[in-house]
Amino acid sequence: MGNSLVRNCLSQLSAAVVLVCFIPVWATGVAERREHPVQGRTLYVSPKGSPTGDGSSDKPLDVFTALSDKGPAKPGDTILLTGGVYDGKMTGTSRVPFELSVSGSATNPVKIMPAPGESAHLNGTVLVTSSYAQFINLDIGDLSWDPTQKQHQTAAALDARGGKGAKFINCNFFGGSQGAATWTAAEDLEIYGSLIHDFGTVEETGRGHGHAWYAQNKAGTKVFASNIAYRGYGWNVHIYTQEGDIEGFEIIDNICFIAGALKPDQTVDNYLISGYRPANRIRMVGNLGYQPSNLDKWRPNARLSSYGEASNGTAVFKDNYLMGAPIGLLVGLWNDVTVEGNTLWAFDALVDVSGVATPGANYKFDKNTYIANGVKEPFKVRGGNLTFEKWQALGFDRGGSLVQRPGGRPEGTRVFVVPNRHQKGRANVGVFNWDGKSEVTVDLSSVLSKGQKFKVYNCLDIKQTISMAKPILELTYTGSAITIPMRRDKVSPQFESLLVVPVS
Repeated sequence: MGNSLVRNCLSQLSAAVVLVCFIPVWATGVAERREHPVQGRTLYVSPKGSPTGDGSSDKPLDVFTALSDKGPAKPGDTILLTGGVYDGKMTGTSRVPFELSVSGSATNPVKIMPAPGESAHLNGTVLVTSSYAQFINLDIGDLSWDPTQKQHQTAAALDARGGKGAKFINCNFFGGSQGAATWTAAEDLEIYGSLIHDFGTVEETGRGHGHAWYAQNKAGTKVFASNIAYRGYGWNVHIYTQEGDIEGFEIIDNICFIAGALKPDQTVDNYLISGYRPANRIRMVGNLGYQPSNLDKWRPNARLSSYGEASNGTAVFKDNYLMGAPIGLLVGLWNDVTVEGNTLWAFDALVDVSGVATPGANYKFDKNTYIANGVKEPFKVRGGNLTFEKWQALGFDRGGSLVQRPGGRPEGTRVFVVPNRHQKGRANVGVFNWDGKSEVTVDLSSVLSKGQKFKVYNCLDIKQTISMAKPILELTYTGSAITIPMRRDKVSPQFESLLVVPVS
């Protein structure tokens, strides 16, 4: 009888409705609640849409209604934004954020994306409380961004303040007081394959402010993966707290470079995990970092530390490739930290653990590759500086190596290709061009299919929306490696970050 009841319940599924089946205890022995994937409706939105539209292509909705929890979207639905600019509202000189509260369910998320072959731009900033909503391939940022905040005020381009399980996939964020502010109440948030750039604020005197990610978390895990962050006024990854929590982060396969470059004469971190309360459950794997500035001698490329005497929980820092900054990696107080398989080069200290009294067996450094920088004792510990041999004598990096290079810096070309798991033909590419070549050969066979049309953008050319930038190449893939011109910009002389996108 129980199996018959389940079959009858399943048979009631329709293409537009999510059905939750309750199986009584007498039928199965256990009370169960099951939600089944459904094929939802498609709702259309237009810059000229109406709150009274029915969501059809002939009577599209306006964006404010469609992306709110008062709109008609249900779990499993897809919301298509027809191409164009969607202007945010204003109050005086302040931009009013778009309120994104449309929600789906864990099994049947709502998907929000441009109509096929088109691009959609939310001209302003977004305040997010959505649950189980996937925002895909959207441009989000204020075209009137004013870093001084005098003539035009903006919040963070992405301000996530609630909800659970929201995802931003292959989006482009710019033009806010920060790139993405992701607070504790936004649980299990994921930002994947996105660009975050040209953000922050600046004082007339003093340092730049604002971060690509300002992140806090307690329950669940926030995921930042396969993104590119660059050219803001402040830090790139900034997992920091004074009174909140910074527990549960996956930071995977990102490219972070030239942090703080919009403010001349400053060096700031590409990756910062540090606060006045303990950090815990941190994983940083496969990330790239480039910081050509050597001005502020206490600044690292990546920081895993704490302020005050807060002792952090567990962290894994693995297979990252970090080049530049005065300090390669700064590690503070941790109960259990693993640093393994990384490649590091910096202008001064390759690793700094000088804030730790006696790094013991809970500090697991091994199989790291260090590129010699000409500094005789490039490892900092409490009590002084060490050569690599003395560093190893402490028990660190028994399987590691210090690689000598002419001039105390890297040489040659190193290319990293990160295929996008959500969009075939899309990839992030990082090129370390130490020899200053005018062009570099890149193998995109893991990304493109033969006969596929594609574009390549230099990320430095993307300052606002992607459609406003000019690609450096537009080709049809032949199956062979492609030759890509190098910009060698003074703000990023030895590193190029490229975005490969398919052409429909």
